[in-house]
Amino acid sequence: MASPIDKIFEEIFECEPKKSGTAFEQLAAIATHMLEGGDVVHDDKLRGHFSETLYQLDIHHKSNSSSTMGEAKDYSIRNSKVGRGDLQKLGGALPDLVNVDSGTFFSATGYTKPALKYAESTEKMLGKPITLYGLRPGTEVDEEGFIKTIVITIEIHMPMPEKAKWLPHITESGQSALKVLLKDGQDKIEYKMGLSCFYDSIGREILSLQELTSHGYGVTNADTDMSHACFVLKDHFIDINGVMAEIHGLEYELPYNTFTQELRITDDSGHRFVLLDKDGKVIKFLTDKKLREFEFDDTGKLKKR
Repeated sequence: MASPIDKIFEEIFECEPKKSGTAFEQLAAIATHMLEGGDVVHDDKLRGHFSETLYQLDIHHKSNSSSTMGEAKDYSIRNSKVGRGDLQKLGGALPDLVNVDSGTFFSATGYTKPALKYAESTEKMLGKPITLYGLRPGTEVDEEGFIKTIVITIEIHMPMPEKAKWLPHITESGQSALKVLLKDGQDKIEYKMGLSCFYDSIGREILSLQELTSHGYGVTNADTDMSHACFVLKDHFIDINGVMAEIHGLEYELPYNTFTQELRITDDSGHRFVLLDKDGKVIKFLTDKKLREFEFDDTGKLKKR
């Protein structure tokens, strides 16, 4: 008879577990990697240092700093908790596996009080700790207090350069150069000119208006939705009717259009397993989407798809 966890496993991975208990063991192996990183192997074998017994490990986790053996029990069908006897089997193997630093245990149904008490004392008794986890299908109660939807309101200030005002500030030498445009007897002349680029003193283009404004327009005044500043342009000239007029810089006044956009990030993942600590507090959710990122090769090694 398949357990509820076996059925969910089949829906997520679209394949039946090879045998009873395999689904839960592999889920626990994935949970181990999600918690600790490193390399994880399901259904590994290690030989004892003293007894030369060949031990079967539901989960074998290795990282740069440590090695852990893990056991996983799904007692959902018989609806019983993991007892002290289950943990003692793990505790009996740990001293014999000298290259294993600690143990972990995953239960789908929780732990009896004697089991919890035994786990608390293993480091003193064996010199190696056993860490207990719960792993079961999640409920709405588990999700209380966890964020399901993130709402981000984005305020966008969009410059409107087509409505900007531009005013070149001409130096005294630039003004003197422009006086050649005045004909005898004239006290005023008017010119219409386009302003798209700037020149050096001999008329070579050195900067375009597009390049000048490509990095923005400075700070926006929040009260007026307007940028008002000046680009300082030393040794730059503008062409006024063929005369190179030196400028201090380019003053501008630029309006902005402001609008808001709402972005929602919703976690609507399907079947959700929940990982708990020994006290029953939620540590992590394992969504179907995340679980599908993993698979096991022929040797039982966990890898990304």
